Amino acid sequence: MTRAKLPARMIRLACGIAIGCALTGFTPQRAAAQVPFSPFQPVRKIEAAKPLARDVDGPPAVSQRLDGTAFFVDDLGHMLTARHAVVDCARIVVSKEGRAVAARVVALAASDIALIKVPRTLGLAAVFPRVSPSVANDMVFAEAYDRLKPMLAHGGSLGNAFVDTTLRDPEHLVLRSNVTFGTSGAPVLDSRGLVEGVVSRRTTIDRVLAVDAAHAKSFLAAHGVRFQEDDRPQMSGTASRAHRAASISARVTCLQQ
Repeated sequence: MTRAKLPARMIRLACGIAIGCALTGFTPQRAAAQVPFSPFQPVRKIEAAKPLARDVDGPPAVSQRLDGTAFFVDDLGHMLTARHAVVDCARIVVSKEGRAVAARVVALAASDIALIKVPRTLGLAAVFPRVSPSVANDMVFAEAYDRLKPMLAHGGSLGNAFVDTTLRDPEHLVLRSNVTFGTSGAPVLDSRGLVEGVVSRRTTIDRVLAVDAAHAKSFLAAHGVRFQEDDRPQMSGTASRAHRAASISARVTCLQQ
């Protein structure tokens, strides 16, 4: 096809477009540059979000982990432990037999005990004596939850501590014991498997203080916890108190920021 054979109307149209572009300075290249939005945007690298505040629903950054022991005091998930084991925590986790659940602090006592709660009781609830008759040289049992499993593998234990009455303390049961880290908050069990106290702290290499049962029961009652009391044995006289401790206690972990 030659230019001479093009229809006259098409030739006039092409000339008109060329003249219009020349008058307005409009070119196809400028038109592309002025398109405000493109249907195909280049992929941009997304910068990681910088939180302005701590996300209470997500796991906070953890700088320190503290492990202690806690034990169940009713069938609703309430537990007693040492106050210093759960204070100033970003999160509290209770672990037992491969299960881990979040816990919250319900109340803190002036003495070194705390009431925490998990959704449900894992195992058995502790039983307190109606009267606490501990006397000098009574053999009792108190141990960190994490040390119970290896102890049970070797048959358990009848006792690992003795009541020491040479030092009088109005709020504490004084024990001669070599328990170590992780025992804070552990129950002190007598020969009947009843809770005589809650381990607080070590004062010398072989002397440990435990908040006594009377103060622990008053604290629980003040916060509406319906704990069990009974002077009857919760286990046979020759049974391992380590087994009883394992049934009522768990590890408590404080994750601090």
